[in-house]
Amino acid sequence: MANGYGSSSGGSTSPIISTTQIGSTYTTVEDLKIAAPDGFHYMPDGTLMSDEKHKFLYRTNGVINNFNLKTSNIKVGGEKRPFSILGDGTFSLEVKNESGSYYNFVTHSFQTTQARLNHQTLKGSYNGYIQFPHAPQTEDIVNGAVNSGVKVVMDSDVATKMQVGDRVTGNAALDAANVTVVALDPDDDNDKEFSMSEAIVIANDAVLTFTGSDQYDVFLFAETGTKHRNYSEVRFADNSIDINSSTGSDSLLLRKVIYQTLDIQLTFAATVSDGSSSAGLAGFSNSNQTIISAQIGASTGKIPFSFEIEAGSTHSFAVNRNPTMSDVFIKSNRTIGSFVAIEGEDVSESTYYRWSIDNLDGITAGMLATGTNITAGSKVSSYEEAITSLTGYQAEKKYIKVIKQGVEKIGAPTITRDANTKAVTTVQTGNIVFDKKQAAALDSDQIIISGFGQDGIKSLTGWDIELTDMIVTLTKPTSLVSSTTVNSTTVVVANADGVMDDVTTVSGFNIDSSVAEPTVTNIGSYTGSTATLTLSSAQSLEAGETLTFNGSARKITISGNVKVISAGSSPAYWNGVLGFALEKFIAATDES
Repeated sequence: MANGYGSSSGGSTSPIISTTQIGSTYTTVEDLKIAAPDGFHYMPDGTLMSDEKHKFLYRTNGVINNFNLKTSNIKVGGEKRPFSILGDGTFSLEVKNESGSYYNFVTHSFQTTQARLNHQTLKGSYNGYIQFPHAPQTEDIVNGAVNSGVKVVMDSDVATKMQVGDRVTGNAALDAANVTVVALDPDDDNDKEFSMSEAIVIANDAVLTFTGSDQYDVFLFAETGTKHRNYSEVRFADNSIDINSSTGSDSLLLRKVIYQTLDIQLTFAATVSDGSSSAGLAGFSNSNQTIISAQIGASTGKIPFSFEIEAGSTHSFAVNRNPTMSDVFIKSNRTIGSFVAIEGEDVSESTYYRWSIDNLDGITAGMLATGTNITAGSKVSSYEEAITSLTGYQAEKKYIKVIKQGVEKIGAPTITRDANTKAVTTVQTGNIVFDKKQAAALDSDQIIISGFGQDGIKSLTGWDIELTDMIVTLTKPTSLVSSTTVNSTTVVVANADGVMDDVTTVSGFNIDSSVAEPTVTNIGSYTGSTATLTLSSAQSLEAGETLTFNGSARKITISGNVKVISAGSSPAYWNGVLGFALEKFIAATDES
């Protein structure tokens, strides 16, 4: 039998017929069967063992049915996670972190000497908890002020204080940004130097904190006489085993793994999506931007957000409508390979619909493609070549000759987890098809794929978010009247920033609005400050009085609420910016 012993019934002294009988109630001595005493049996190696001892050592009546422990990423600040083990028998539980320390279930802290929850009796259920600590942190002192650039020299060898991917904090600018360690000793000439992901001014002797990631391996052992429920395996898309989703075990060990990753930041900003916006949108800038942080896979309640956008010099904004979720998008950088001609496609002009691409992950049909050598207005789309017979007749029929999907995957994806940051990256090679032909110059070029709305953002980044209560608020411009005006439609002002002709209306102490507030119909001699305005009705104004302009502005504020249903990752091909496509809901002009 599989566990090595058969029945303990009485034996016989007849000659051996087959050596396969060894391991039951008989053994052999010079071709004779020797019966085991009552209550004993022989093991496969010929040793004698009592039936009671065998039952104790090889009993399998205890079964661990379930191990319930949340395996999503642990918060940077640490957290207490309950667990439950269901079944009957005896178990031991061990938790080990990446540095090789063990969890002590009595002190609820990690220690260098081995510790475990040892030989616990399981009768129905066992409940406990694991107190995961704050993510690993170290500190060191800056040796020399950083006034520009990304390189920082520290007091200690950087390899003893940080890893690539660690988050750097220590002053207001660092704390507000998402600055990480990019390289240790970047020039191979100074063991105490590292480089950052962006340039930040840092004072000499500043104390910097480096926060990293961690990994916790959890081992549940079924002790002697106990087994795990039958193994049920789950695999990732790349066919590797998903040990956290798999259940049971075909051995005495069941393992889970939990990662502690840094919070991912999401920045709100205005941008343009089509790469060829109107001149009025040139030169605008974002400020006072809301940045939210969330653990990968985590959710939040409603969080208020807002940010300001200032138009470029001599430019003005007017609001066509408030933004909606469909105006919000993310940009993902991808690299095109070479063209892949479709059978029957006309390539006489060296233009092509289908191209290989470095990574298809998250790309879906309908997404916008932009870039230096991309045909304007191109989208990811399926390709179809059809033949129509009996055109114009009632029996007209369409025959599909060739059809290609907008996204063609080749092989299984490659899923990797960064050893330092624990972030997961998925790469899916294949081909992409555009709705417009692309010139040969696109070969090996970098493009931007834009995903709009809740579905597009989630597909490309894993961030599942809802934006509500969005509104655009104008910061109304004001200006002083430069010279007295008597019953005239011409008014000279000190500053016309934010004024838009045929849109802006004017109010003020001496403005005659008995019919309606006058509209600015022309802006003349505009230098980026002073200007001569033409109004729709004659006014008598005093030099030095203040006018307020309504309906347009140089500065606007977008605000609303964001709810994170599930936070995604921050893949290398996305900069973490949630963009609002201004051209969709804002009118912008250059009044120079």
